[in-house]
Amino acid sequence: MTLADRLIRVALGVALVLLLWPLRDLRQDAINAIVRNDAAPGATPPLPAATGAGLPPAARTRVVLIDGAGRDTAAGMAAWNAVCARGLDLTIDVGFPTVSLPVELALWSGRTQQQTGVLYHSTGKPVPPPAGAIPAQVPDAIAIAESHSYIVHSLGFPHTLPPTPAKTLPDKWADTWVDTAVAAVGGPARLVFVHVLRVDTAGHRAGKRSTAWRDAAASADAILGRLTAAAPDARWLVLSDHDHIAGGGHGGEARAIRVVRGCVAGPDVAVGRGGPISVVDAARLIADSVGATLPADSRGRPLAAALAAPVDDDDVLPALPRGRVALAIALLLAALLATGWAAGGRIAAVPWWWPVALIALMLLETTPSLSTPMIYKKQGLTMANAAAPGLAVLAIALTFEVRRDWRRALVAQLALPVAATVAVWIVTGASGLWFGERVCPVVPRWSGWLPPLTIISATALAVAGLVVLASAVLPGSGPSTPAGTSRSDRAAP
Repeated sequence: MTLADRLIRVALGVALVLLLWPLRDLRQDAINAIVRNDAAPGATPPLPAATGAGLPPAARTRVVLIDGAGRDTAAGMAAWNAVCARGLDLTIDVGFPTVSLPVELALWSGRTQQQTGVLYHSTGKPVPPPAGAIPAQVPDAIAIAESHSYIVHSLGFPHTLPPTPAKTLPDKWADTWVDTAVAAVGGPARLVFVHVLRVDTAGHRAGKRSTAWRDAAASADAILGRLTAAAPDARWLVLSDHDHIAGGGHGGEARAIRVVRGCVAGPDVAVGRGGPISVVDAARLIADSVGATLPADSRGRPLAAALAAPVDDDDVLPALPRGRVALAIALLLAALLATGWAAGGRIAAVPWWWPVALIALMLLETTPSLSTPMIYKKQGLTMANAAAPGLAVLAIALTFEVRRDWRRALVAQLALPVAATVAVWIVTGASGLWFGERVCPVVPRWSGWLPPLTIISATALAVAGLVVLASAVLPGSGPSTPAGTSRSDRAAP
């Protein structure tokens, strides 16, 4: 090994190790962009066409949203079942992403998450109410929130309780809000919305399989029973905005989280079943009930039309931008070619460590999605630790391969995994962060993989850097002797 080669190895090894910190910070920048940034409002595809009438207006409309309660939870709630039994038992597809504020904006504006541009917005602060929202058209409409009142303060209600969106609730609000909601529901207001949050809170804190979840569902059902008893002659819509994964968490595109139960009962509602209908169809249902008009760009359909043409994944999940997908595919093809060249047809030189790391991550933790809490953890060490078996394979493979040709070894082991990570950055739109753009990299499926792929690639680069450094400073780490050649033969003139 020449001095120049040794110095190049040392410089490259140090650089690869030092990349760990800026790449870890870049991963956190991507997470911040997911949960904090809004996107530019965009188009949404039309829902399946059908004909049918909507509901006629009702004297009083009451909407109760039990946050986080999925279909299986709703099926075990007696008061919820009672509403369904005397009306229409629906399934409602809330669209993507499955986050409370974006879903509820869609419910009250008739515009999907992609149309409003509010895709996550986990800031604890309200957004300006959308133009043309239903509540703004009903002067006496009231919204009452158990907590996280910034959500109801984003919906355009003329009267909202608590009166401010501050995180700190008014004194004794926890003890009085149910009575306040019951009084509002039983009053003359044409539209009342009650947001019950305790099930969602229990899901985030303890998971869906916990005693806390079951207790929260039972108490939410008791609240619903009190509310419906206060206005038995009103038209009722009871629904949720998403479910939770077993360990707690939501946000992703999985149907189990996205499709919820929604029941309508009261004047002019026949008993039956139907769906899935879109959340914007539910918005049309509310608008028809209170005599409001949805914005011209809303895709919400009259109830009978929505029941005649149920929605599926292709109708509610946004498509990936073709240009970004094409660029990502081109990058992956280039990486495949580079890997094939560097491996030189040797199976042992292929980056087997990468599938081992990804499989280990899914087995030891879970398959990443926007619903899995691990992708939001600040340091990402959970994912790096879970991928450790793959990283160990990388270290072993590189230790042997650098003796043949360290440059080719690095390309063979790193080109495809790093290119795949960059491809996900491109597909999600997160690559705009590299240029200082304010982007919201939220797309189905791939956004959940963005943080783990980034931290795994960053750690892999650091592992590769350490191996290259070791090859530069440890004795006996130079090129191996070709088969059939002795050291004395190599030394002969």
